Amino acid sequence: MPDSLRSAPAVLAALLGAALAAFVLTDPPGGRWAVSTSDRELDRWLTAQPTGIAAGAVVAVGVCALMQRGGSRRIAWLTAAAATAVTVLIRVAVPGVAGVDTLVALHVVKSLAAGTLLGAAAAGSWGHRIPQIALALGTVAGFLSVTSWGAATATQSTSTLGEPSQWVLALTLAATIAAAALANPSSRIPHITGIEARDALVTITAVAVTNRLLIAWIGRDTGESRLHTWVIVVIATVVVLVVTEVAARLLARRTDPGNAAIVLAATGIAAAAMPVLVDLRGPLRDVSPWAAVAVAGLAVAVGLAVAARRPLPVVGLAVAALVPAAGTLWPDFGAQGPWLLVRLAVVTVGAGIAVGSALPGSAAVATVGLAVPFVSTVFHAAATVIVPTEWGYAPLTNADGGIDFLGSEQFTTLMLGLPHYDDRIAGVVLALAVVFCAWGVHGLRRSR
Repeated sequence: MPDSLRSAPAVLAALLGAALAAFVLTDPPGGRWAVSTSDRELDRWLTAQPTGIAAGAVVAVGVCALMQRGGSRRIAWLTAAAATAVTVLIRVAVPGVAGVDTLVALHVVKSLAAGTLLGAAAAGSWGHRIPQIALALGTVAGFLSVTSWGAATATQSTSTLGEPSQWVLALTLAATIAAAALANPSSRIPHITGIEARDALVTITAVAVTNRLLIAWIGRDTGESRLHTWVIVVIATVVVLVVTEVAARLLARRTDPGNAAIVLAATGIAAAAMPVLVDLRGPLRDVSPWAAVAVAGLAVAVGLAVAARRPLPVVGLAVAALVPAAGTLWPDFGAQGPWLLVRLAVVTVGAGIAVGSALPGSAAVATVGLAVPFVSTVFHAAATVIVPTEWGYAPLTNADGGIDFLGSEQFTTLMLGLPHYDDRIAGVVLALAVVFCAWGVHGLRRSR
């Protein structure tokens, strides 16, 4: 069988598997809830979301390292197919579930299955250029676009975005089975040493646990004042960045220093993208989810193509940083409509260049980088600090001298219950986070 025909299912399986894993591992707070229950049970359900995702990210790296130690691409794709089958069974079971505790348990299982899918797909793809680019495309574009989806009505669900589409599940299952059946037995997954596998696991565990603990700390903030909230968020952001930098440096000691650059590159992209992801989740957003997926997919593909010609991770981060930097000058610019898609395109092109330029030789290290954005919850907290709004008798006026209630942020916040975020300071904090990551990437690549 020609190599091109044999590898075609692997390319499709990598793309669909990564996109499905991205959907499951994404937890965008805000918008419509996908579960209807009491406040106490809802709080327990929401608390379980980032915990399950953090566990899924760690499992992704562990599974990938295990597949690399074994070396068989067929086993890797069979593992990916089994993980997809588990996700299918959970989707079928959810409508008949009674009780939030069961939904929480299924969420954890689904997150672990998504992590297994991502790790196995990375192992099965790595070492073959087109499949590994397809994996990066599916993961990055998925992270930057699936936020725009959500359950149409309040219903039972294991996660904030609801359950994956049955068509995506069916196609992913078929593609992973086909990839396993057509895998070339003589093509082995690039090997990883036990020490490298351990360091990769330590890196993703440190980043995931740090974010999870800090987002819990931020969540306990009583909102005493705007300054108090920002002090907590800034401290948490600094801690996350320092932990990520130290973990990347330690990881670089066991491998080519340039390989660990993807950890910082992905962290920078997560920080740069948060203002856009928050706006994509807004209830008044007038952008179609399919439009967001199309723009993200095309823009990431362009970025990956540029990176293939000339690796420029720092340039990619600089492009992505334009989004939070613009928020410092024009906080309300591009919050919805076509300009929101423009902002999405800018950050996704930068993401494609940055991640594509930093793709390492080790599948496990690559999985660390691809999983980092899903656990970067502290950056989301920075993008969603609420500005206290006071209602006063000073409504805005339109051109005819009448009261422009719909144009008043106070009216929108008070009457519709929609928060107004502190975009200007968030832009400063997140832009500086991207600069820090770019500095770290530059240092790692220079030490190669």
